[in-house]
Amino acid sequence: MKRFILVLVMAAMLVMPAVAGGQQDTAADDGKTEIALIIKATDSGFWQKVIAGGEAFDADNEDVNVTVYGPASEADIEEAIGILENVVVSGPDAIVIATNAGEGAVPAVQDALAAGIPVITVDTKIPTDVTSHLATDNVLGGKLAAEAMVKYFDQYGIEKKGTVAIVAAVAGVDTIIERDGGFIEKLAELAPAINILEPRYVDNDIAKSLMTTEDLITTYDDLIGIYADNNHTGDGVAKAIEQAELQDKVMVVAFDDDEDEITALRDGVIKTLIIQDQFNMGYSGCAYAVKAINGETLPAFIDTGVKVTAKEDL
Repeated sequence: MKRFILVLVMAAMLVMPAVAGGQQDTAADDGKTEIALIIKATDSGFWQKVIAGGEAFDADNEDVNVTVYGPASEADIEEAIGILENVVVSGPDAIVIATNAGEGAVPAVQDALAAGIPVITVDTKIPTDVTSHLATDNVLGGKLAAEAMVKYFDQYGIEKKGTVAIVAAVAGVDTIIERDGGFIEKLAELAPAINILEPRYVDNDIAKSLMTTEDLITTYDDLIGIYADNNHTGDGVAKAIEQAELQDKVMVVAFDDDEDEITALRDGVIKTLIIQDQFNMGYSGCAYAVKAINGETLPAFIDTGVKVTAKEDL
């Protein structure tokens, strides 16, 4: 990739206007289009694949520069807002963004649009009008997770009337709300006798996910399933279930596909992964940004796809 920047700390973010301004001048000199790709976190394999998509688009298009920004953690909301504000001030030709900032991101997004900068959201919506939104159909993904869990109840001879828990990444995020809602709706339909607990939020922290799962195991002796709604929750849940040697008694279904989740799937600790196409989010997000820059009208929503993956699919 010609220019590839990860903004890891607030100190770096605070000097970004000068750096971004220099990039903007260079882009203007060489006639290249500048796309700012803002991700939720740099500490996650999921977002590294989004970055890889943006990097591939950069490599495939000599007239485009894709510059990547993002806080270290998805829980760093204030830093995420600050990064977005500084990117808007730097004046890229387009912004492709995934953020947990929600309402906090709205003023900067509106400023960008008012300045004629197209804004493409990926993965997670921002509660304001944007140029286009690329994402998984998260409600569908949650429903597919419920169907997979019920399949394994049947396969392992587990009666469908115990307790199922949801270990959730971050509260108040549209993506998480949708995929948890889809899971709850479908599981209640398929197995109405099951007690579905309210989501336990762990601030997208693997250690908290592990500890929360340990608490669930201790508290509910009729625990038969756990749904983890992203890769960090999946990692923590899998570690706790494996340590307790409950992989044949507690069916785990999780979103995403980082290295630890794939290992847990291969070992039979996680029964099914709901895998998104995050590379496509990064690549197509940049591709649609270029279309918007060129004046094309984009669809309001573009489904980037999802795949239900079991051990045998590996």
